[in-house]
Amino acid sequence: MKPFIKKEDFNFIKKCITDLHGTLRNCTDPNIIETNKAYINEKILSRFSELSNEEKELIDINKITDPLHIDKYLEDLNEYVYGMTAIKSNTITKLFRKEKKLKIPNLDFESSKKVYLGWIDEGSRKLFIAYNLNGKLTGMACKIPSYNSSNNHICTLCNHIGNDTEVAFVSALCKTSNPEQGTYRSIGFDICLDSEKCNERITSTDKLEKLLKDVNNIKK
Repeated sequence: MKPFIKKEDFNFIKKCITDLHGTLRNCTDPNIIETNKAYINEKILSRFSELSNEEKELIDINKITDPLHIDKYLEDLNEYVYGMTAIKSNTITKLFRKEKKLKIPNLDFESSKKVYLGWIDEGSRKLFIAYNLNGKLTGMACKIPSYNSSNNHICTLCNHIGNDTEVAFVSALCKTSNPEQGTYRSIGFDICLDSEKCNERITSTDKLEKLLKDVNNIKK
């Protein structure tokens, strides 16, 4: 059986299983447990358009009857999770060709499953993001502010709440399609500075794709 679970879908399943864990630990009514299971199972299955019987059996949470079963369930699922396809360093350089002295991250994708590739270049104090948008590698360079505040921020991509050391308000420069607005404009948003952790939390790519389309002036 080939990998068939997107990384963001796996993260969604993990989030659902956390809810199930709480039910199994705190509820003694078998009817409530089964009702909750059925609801969670339906939510998980709704993420997939087509599944074989073997794939459905793997995802099915009815086999989880004890909190101790959860780790094994997720471990089995993780074998069939996939993320971005491998990217070569020269592809990254070409994607961000306007960036001088760009520091390329470790591109070892064999042991990691990512929704998107993100890294900070300390030299330019920018957060770079690359993602396969409709089959084409698309990126954006986000300027990280030098100031700090005591306010908490919510990551646009994964909804994690953290202070400036975890989640920062960044700005990405993008071209405009309206000459009256000038050649460029800036888009600001909150995002996790640790892309590895963000990749473990993100459950939907909708906001990421919208940002990349806005920044790169992609209409479709």
